[in-house]
Amino acid sequence: MVQFNGPFGKVGPAYFRDAIRNPPAEPSKDFEGKTVLVTGCNTGVGYEAALKIAGLRPKKLVLGTRTIAKGEATKMKILAQFPSLDKSVIQVLSIEYTSFDSVVKFAESVKKSTQTLDCVLLSAGVAMPSYQKSEGGWETALKINVLSAALLAIELLPLLKATPGSVLEFVGSMGHTHVTSEHVAPLIKDPSASTLAFFNSPDRWELEKGYCEPKLLLMFVLEGLVESLGGAEGRLAHPQDPVLLACCPGQCKTDLGRNFPLSMRLFMKVWNSFMARSADVGSRTLVTGLQQGAQANGRIWVNDAFDIRSPGVTETEWRALQKRVWAETVDVLKKYKPDLEI
Repeated sequence: MVQFNGPFGKVGPAYFRDAIRNPPAEPSKDFEGKTVLVTGCNTGVGYEAALKIAGLRPKKLVLGTRTIAKGEATKMKILAQFPSLDKSVIQVLSIEYTSFDSVVKFAESVKKSTQTLDCVLLSAGVAMPSYQKSEGGWETALKINVLSAALLAIELLPLLKATPGSVLEFVGSMGHTHVTSEHVAPLIKDPSASTLAFFNSPDRWELEKGYCEPKLLLMFVLEGLVESLGGAEGRLAHPQDPVLLACCPGQCKTDLGRNFPLSMRLFMKVWNSFMARSADVGSRTLVTGLQQGAQANGRIWVNDAFDIRSPGVTETEWRALQKRVWAETVDVLKKYKPDLEI
């Protein structure tokens, strides 16, 4: 759910420079009495967001990490920052986004360990330097950033629905606006073609596409989830329904390019020295996004505002592709887990 009458086209140097000059606000509300779940919290903006949340007095903070060892290390770093925080407040659970089995097992562990879930921040994600397949034959970024994120969100919905005022936030990117009508023209010309097979194809994979296309598909998933609950942009079907949104922390100095060759990492380091925020500043957006209420439903929160740019596809193309991508995503997930409720 985006705007189609805003600034159009790719974000460029001027956009990044403006973002550096105008950093997002620090969170002003606390999480007292709330159970908060954060995945992708070992490094980067995910870690900084978990750190901020821990300092805002949550009743419970659940950390979802690839390994228990890494999660415990993150827990100890957080406790070192906040010595007065009772260590029992932080729970560590393992999740491997390349595995549907692991995602479901993680969701089941969450459901067993808490009766309420107020805030979910799904910040786990990857950027890949080349086409690499993961479990099930899916390109790694497509599997982690889209399919597993969708599966986890769906699995947690019952617990979120049972918690009044709850919110689930995906970490997306304004990079979704870089996908253009030209990129998706073959799908528009052939309405019967599989969208997921198209985006999963190694024959058309390119570095920018490999990052930006999964971010577009994540926006389609967000819209599908919102509509499955009867909601719409900025509106809930029922006051007790969870708020579902995406956020973009902007270009940040993190280890997102850790899988890239040395030459690319050096280039990214130089670029980031001029065009990127610190991970701490970027994480503000992740945390404040959780605090926006019903007005945030179905929208993307970035730089203390919603939906600031239009996508690179037309509204007609967006509507058509969103329905196809969402239907195929649900089909893939139900083939894996036939009893999945959505």
